[in-house]
Amino acid sequence: MIIVIAIQSALIIVSLFVIWNLMKKNEILEDFVAKQSDAIDYSDKRLKTIDDKGSFIADDEVGWFFVQIKEIQEALNEFRLR
Repeated sequence: MIIVIAIQSALIIVSLFVIWNLMKKNEILEDFVAKQSDAIDYSDKRLKTIDDKGSFIADDEVGWFFVQIKEIQEALNEFRLR
């Protein structure tokens, strides 16, 4: 009986360590995702500020590139935290 209690105690201690370690890693990843979301928000606001008058989109050579950048930004906007 004492052996069973010792094994169960060891398993509980190992389980608590594993849970604590996974929680710590999860918090780090949550911080990373929040920072990425902030960067995406800033990029979206900056892109809209740059072309508020529509001057880039109207230029043929620069316009194509700017449209591509806006499409990339729209794809990134799907990954923002809401």
